[in-house]
Amino acid sequence: MKLNRRFLLRGMFQGSAATMMVPFLDCFLDSKGQALAATGQKIPTRFNTFFFGLGLTTSLWVPKTTGQNYETTVQLKPLEAYKKKLNVFSGMRVMVDDNPNYQHWSGVAACATGIPPTKNAQFDSKTIDQQVADVIARGSRFKSVTATCSGDPKHSYSSLGGANTIPAETSPLALYTKLFGPGFQDPSSSDWKPDPQVMLQQSVLSAVADNRKRAMMNLGSADKARLDQYFTSVRETELQLAAELQRPEVVAKVAIPTAPEEMIANYALPNVQKITPLMARLGAIALATDQTRVFNLSIAEPGSNMYVPGDPLGYHVTTHMEAIDPVLGYQPRVSEYNIYTMELFAMLLKELDGIQEGDGTLLDHSLVFAFSDQSFAKTHAVDGIPMLVAGSASGRMKTGFHIAGASNPVSRVGLTLQKGLGMAVDSWGAGSMETRSAYTELLA
Repeated sequence: MKLNRRFLLRGMFQGSAATMMVPFLDCFLDSKGQALAATGQKIPTRFNTFFFGLGLTTSLWVPKTTGQNYETTVQLKPLEAYKKKLNVFSGMRVMVDDNPNYQHWSGVAACATGIPPTKNAQFDSKTIDQQVADVIARGSRFKSVTATCSGDPKHSYSSLGGANTIPAETSPLALYTKLFGPGFQDPSSSDWKPDPQVMLQQSVLSAVADNRKRAMMNLGSADKARLDQYFTSVRETELQLAAELQRPEVVAKVAIPTAPEEMIANYALPNVQKITPLMARLGAIALATDQTRVFNLSIAEPGSNMYVPGDPLGYHVTTHMEAIDPVLGYQPRVSEYNIYTMELFAMLLKELDGIQEGDGTLLDHSLVFAFSDQSFAKTHAVDGIPMLVAGSASGRMKTGFHIAGASNPVSRVGLTLQKGLGMAVDSWGAGSMETRSAYTELLA
């Protein structure tokens, strides 16, 4: 079979012809949860990521004691209300192997994939949220949802691998429209019924199955991978449509809010402080109503350009230009920005913990993975990147611990998260960061 730029997959579907476009290819060129829903089904476990740039100040955030009952440090103070539901990982190491330390990127990629990145600004595999979504998202309307508070859709750290980053929703209104705009039906409504428009859409992949197999036989390895990824995305869309035909079994009692007003989204801290709780609230309601089971939120990009109005340097430049105070032993202005980011993280936890669900809260039935790109931004250091995990995954994860990593690879945290979610995974990562050692002391 010869493929050209006009190639279509064809087949028969319900007695009529079915055709399917294909993407542009190179060959065209030369638990343990106890809370139950009313049906007796377990409440689903959710997964969240929270990305913040430029790390924290080691001397101000790392507790001196390990295990439970660790002391609350200056920069963990904003999270005090959630201390018993939070695990803190310090001293975790990013290995770059034979690759360079890509400034503001190596740490991001290593935390999100467990793999030393081989290219700047690209992930070498699916990110952890997408790997988790492959397992836990079946039956929800959206496989995952990603949002950013900076106003830039590129500030997403959710990816299918390579350059296939999933664009982020850039404003509360955009996120609201995606979640609760056209196509949304409130599962708590007494007159819920399947959307007739969804019922009209049927699978075409089955109709073109034979043609698809023949097409794959005539492709190079790069095109096979690209086309397989394309078919996967089509199938995921079909599963999403199928999910929309089933009424979600919702335990939490939440009210769908009215649409937020359009607002400015940029790097100015007052705007970020206004947008973050709105994004967090919408994401929490989406999780509670089973629109999605995976929600990703970032407050800025690696090398954050967040700034306080009147500050001529801003966060990123300050990390490089501000001298270390000889008496304090750290950069005082940078430390203030660090605290702002923890206050923003607390806003997400507040929304998740504020929704009652079964025998606990939405946070109790979730895992929230917070990470950054650097440990010491002044020198672009990646050893000791702050890693925080909140929630107990419906009782599968023990909480309230400080784990001192002792230069263990950051991938141990990712593996622990996946095991805490009940995923059948024995190892995670690649190269020097491949690990089979989860923190079993945290697994219930």
